[in-house]
Amino acid sequence: MRKNCSSLLILFAIVIIGGCGADDSSISAAAGVSKKRAVSKHLPLIRHETFANAISALRVGVGRKLAAGYQLFPKSSKKADGKSGKADSSAKSDKANKSAKAYSKGQKENDSTLFTSCADVQAELDAYKAEAKAPHWLFVQMADTCTLYRDEDGVYHLESSNFHKDTELFTDRPMQLEKTEATSDWFNNFNELFDDGKGMPNAALTIVDDDTSKDVVVSVFAEGYIKEGEGDEGVTTYGYKLEQSTEQESVMALEELMDGEDRVTFDHCSMFIE
Repeated sequence: MRKNCSSLLILFAIVIIGGCGADDSSISAAAGVSKKRAVSKHLPLIRHETFANAISALRVGVGRKLAAGYQLFPKSSKKADGKSGKADSSAKSDKANKSAKAYSKGQKENDSTLFTSCADVQAELDAYKAEAKAPHWLFVQMADTCTLYRDEDGVYHLESSNFHKDTELFTDRPMQLEKTEATSDWFNNFNELFDDGKGMPNAALTIVDDDTSKDVVVSVFAEGYIKEGEGDEGVTTYGYKLEQSTEQESVMALEELMDGEDRVTFDHCSMFIE
């Protein structure tokens, strides 16, 4: 602050000295000094704006402190601009670094998701391969004098006490396997066998009556059951609860086999179960 005041005073002195020129009538001609108007050599070197600023500053600032940060001769802004440029450059660099880090982090997350997805896909492929290697069994049954009836709830049933004692199993292609299972075991294990979340099996039922092949009807064997010792002779009866989808019913409906009756008995039934 003191430095600023001193500078102003010096400028003021220069202005006063530079402007002190007058005709000196008292100077003796005998002294050899010519009567000339004295002009300061410093005056032409100082800009008019500087005089104006100095006088204005003296008029306002004399007797009190100058405002904080006021400078008569402001410093070059190059240095400040340099600092500002460096700050901008630093900010841009920090932003770029943050962006790079964010991208790197996002890339790692994407890679992690990708690898997880690949692992899931590989697991599914392994499951499909294992399933493809497992045999897909088809089943064949025969029964003499089978009965088709509809209960009070409108549900269809197929029953027979004359099932063949064995149920034949063979594999779907490309495998060529075959085995035999007791029909009693088949019915005991039926519901558990198809409790795999894929639904109950479809079956094609062929009918022979009066030595004549009637029709082929496709339905779902929704449930297998055993009726033990019914009747006077205590004969075991095996049966299925039947259901049809809309598509299956549209080709050949179970109702068409009933001929308007609630119960019909055929000479022979064959069942091909998938």
